[in-house]
Amino acid sequence: MAGGHYRSVKIDPAIERWQNMHNTMYQRFRWTPKNAPSILFWGIGVPTLTFLAISNTNYRWEFGGKRKDESLLREAPAADA
Repeated sequence: MAGGHYRSVKIDPAIERWQNMHNTMYQRFRWTPKNAPSILFWGIGVPTLTFLAISNTNYRWEFGGKRKDESLLREAPAADA
């Protein structure tokens, strides 16, 4: 039946070391001049820009109950005379 297959898998010491290093990476983290700009950009800059872009267009669109010829904007632009 199932089980007893542990010996058929060969343990690679390099993979085991890499896995251990990966699991404990947070314990060895240091702020350095090399990684600080990218962490600040991806950790603070991108989420802030995403929030600003979403909040700017939050109430601009209205999808409910629109017909084919109607604008999806909440406040449709004035028609040309």
